Amino acid sequence: MTTRGPWELFQAGQEPDDLRGDVLTSWRRSRFSGVDPEHVDVPFVETELDTAFARVAVPIMTGMAELLVGDSSCLALSDERGSVIWRWVSEPMLRDTLDDLSVVEGFCFDEEFVGTNGLGTALETGALAVVRGAEHYVQRFHDVTCVAAPVRHPITRRTVGAVNVTCRAGDTNSLLTVVVRKLVEEIHTALLEHASLRERRLLDAFLDAQRRDSGPVAVVGDGVLLTNAAAGGLGLDRLDLWDELRTLRTDRTTIGLPADLTARVELVRAAGTTAGALLTVSGPGARTVAPVPRRSAESRSDPWSAAGTRAAELAATGPVAVRGEAGTGKATVLAGALGPAPTVLDAATHAVEGTGAWIGRLRDAVAAGGSLMLRHAELLDVPAARAVVAVLADPAGRPPVGLTVTVPEGEAPGDAAGLLCDGLGATTVALPPLRSRPDDVARLAQSLLRRRGGGLSFAPDALAALRRHHWPGNLAELVRVVGDAAAGGTGPVLTATALPADVRAAATRSTLSPLQLAEARVIAATLHAHGGNKSTAARELGISRTALYAKIRTYRI
Repeated sequence: MTTRGPWELFQAGQEPDDLRGDVLTSWRRSRFSGVDPEHVDVPFVETELDTAFARVAVPIMTGMAELLVGDSSCLALSDERGSVIWRWVSEPMLRDTLDDLSVVEGFCFDEEFVGTNGLGTALETGALAVVRGAEHYVQRFHDVTCVAAPVRHPITRRTVGAVNVTCRAGDTNSLLTVVVRKLVEEIHTALLEHASLRERRLLDAFLDAQRRDSGPVAVVGDGVLLTNAAAGGLGLDRLDLWDELRTLRTDRTTIGLPADLTARVELVRAAGTTAGALLTVSGPGARTVAPVPRRSAESRSDPWSAAGTRAAELAATGPVAVRGEAGTGKATVLAGALGPAPTVLDAATHAVEGTGAWIGRLRDAVAAGGSLMLRHAELLDVPAARAVVAVLADPAGRPPVGLTVTVPEGEAPGDAAGLLCDGLGATTVALPPLRSRPDDVARLAQSLLRRRGGGLSFAPDALAALRRHHWPGNLAELVRVVGDAAAGGTGPVLTATALPADVRAAATRSTLSPLQLAEARVIAATLHAHGGNKSTAARELGISRTALYAKIRTYRI
């Protein structure tokens, strides 16, 4: 009998014991992303090959290539998204192999699309990644070994790309790691030496401001956000700030910031153009600058608080239904509206118990008195919904009643939930999804973190990522992410590295317009309808697979 290896065991649904933990974790991410382990078409993404990063790194890579001639290896450079922007291969046979694997300029090796691989996994984890032969998630890559590491800019600290060395799996050796580390070190030094006048001016302005002012100060530019400790918990968002500041032409302008703060703006110029701006923050509490704004997240979360107030008003006059996406806090809002300790009856158990037994429990709850919450009303079938209406038909004999209805934004509830709401005359209160409330996200996250104690706060890069994440799980997902960050972070200020990779990646994404949000929802719904099959989804949407991959990446679907 042939013994199955770790890859075969994992694809059969088992978790192998003899596999490195980092590889197993990456395999789990790959499976969750829907990567086909048998075959994958590496997506081609339009990318700029002649970048400032490439101009600094390519000469260093070329110098290393001269030392590797005859070693049957490949050097590659990618941008921050994992798209190859430069490649060198030592000999023709290996070049043909890598051409077949799409290790070619323009093709993107993001782990989300290609699964466990050197470039994608290094960028996903922010650390050196060694992927040997059959440790690749996709079988067609099992003949090669890849070692890669991300490169961070020495001033902005942003990941600007990655270095990769590839060889045949049979030629794997420990020198690959040494080569990659050496290349990253030399590129990092060269980036510092070649830092643009703009970047140096911004750094100088920041350091000078730190010496002059003990209060919160920040420097904002294109791709740059530098803050001192006092400004670290203010929730400053680089992309939003730079959109506002880049059009200014005069100094000493005052702009508004979150939490009732203001900032005096001093423009930083280099070579006759605006390189960025220095912000000196003032306002209530600005000198002491608690990491969390003085007012709690909940008190500032206007749509959520307004929905709770409205639900309480309606519950006093008749049945009320709170609807929204999964995880938006419907049960929490309804519990507050119905008063202390409502009896909760979950429609999710109806299919298991049977209609008769479930309706029997409903009658018992009505007889016991007190308020009643029917959760997940959308899970009832039509006969059960009619039975509920019959039990609660008499306004004089029924207790205060509330329903929760889980439904995607913009969609109508199912037949049973609609019948139930109509039959009871329930008034509906809609809870907005978290992705439509980016300003609330930062406040909620800081508040949740503060509740855990320990004086923890989120750094600006973490807050930017939290604000821009799509939050498919809404408040429930936010609670989990904050809890995991607090448990796994180091130090009192949690940076973006403490966040999950999918949340962390959102930091560089611009806030979507309403039209883009609508497009993202259509794409997500089409992908869901086709079981995640991107080829059939692209055909239905009338776009190419390449265009679909680009939109999936842009919208982080």
